[in-house]
Amino acid sequence: MNPNPKFQHLGESVLVVLAQTRDLAAFQELVIRYQGRLTYYVRRLVGCTHESEDVLQEVWLVVYRRLSTLKSPQAFRVWLFKIAHDLAVNHLRRSARLPKPLSPEIEQSEILDTWNEFDAMRDVELVHQTLDSLSHEHREVLTLRFLEQMELSEIAEVVSCSIGTVKSRLHYAKMALRQKIQGEIDE
Repeated sequence: MNPNPKFQHLGESVLVVLAQTRDLAAFQELVIRYQGRLTYYVRRLVGCTHESEDVLQEVWLVVYRRLSTLKSPQAFRVWLFKIAHDLAVNHLRRSARLPKPLSPEIEQSEILDTWNEFDAMRDVELVHQTLDSLSHEHREVLTLRFLEQMELSEIAEVVSCSIGTVKSRLHYAKMALRQKIQGEIDE
């Protein structure tokens, strides 16, 4: 699908309001704007391309059916990713592939918090491979924070946990990512 020039200059909130009135072209524009990012997110959670496409289709069906219930058009992005999260987790549970929850985090070792993994990496494929090797919870918070640029409160809403848990998961996810990438670079 190509973007509709009619909607090119409209903000997301206006598109959401139009889509809530069942304007199909406005809804299609929202799909166009989010399809790539949502596909990446769901694939990071589900893994299999075929299965992730099924989940994505289900996400857009749910969004279309429930869009009129969204009270704040500005909350569309978080609402969309929350639906995607819930459906992906349900899919993984049904297929009995959901990883066990993370064990309680242990005290952190000495970390250089100034190290920025995403600025330091030049090899995108290495990032994708490394993300795939992380736990479900770590992969998800990293994707939402650094690729979707969501605030901690938004991530907490999407994954249904506290902001403190999100901070902890991000911290340990960055540690794991750093260690795995360093291991690959050293080899």
